Amino acid sequence: MNTAGGKIVDTQALVEALEKGQLAGYAGDGWFPEPAQIDHPWRNMPNHGMHYYSGTALEAQKRYANGIKNCFVKFLNGQAIEQDYLIVRDGKVVSPSYSYAFNK
Repeated sequence: MNTAGGKIVDTQALVEALEKGQLAGYAGDGWFPEPAQIDHPWRNMPNHGMHYYSGTALEAQKRYANGIKNCFVKFLNGQAIEQDYLIVRDGKVVSPSYSYAFNK
C-alpha cells in the first residue's frame, strides 16, 4: 500500500512485479502524472486499486475505508467485488462516474 503518492513509484517496475506475481497487489493514493493519460500502464496492471480522498469529511473517509475493507475481504476470499466499487475492469473503465472522460 502506497499512501505517499504515485511519484515515488517506478511505474514500469510496479507493473512488471504485479504481472509476474512478485507482488500480490497494489493500493495507491495517487497517479503520476496526474491526471493519468488514457494509456497509463497502471490502468491495465492486475490486482490494483487507486484511491485518493484528501479534503473530504471524516464521515466520508470512514465510508471510503469501509468500502476498501469490503473490497480487500472479498478479494482475499476469492469473491467478486461489487460493481459499485469498480472503476476499471480488464483495462476498461466500467464506472459511470469516470466513463465520461473515456467515452468520447
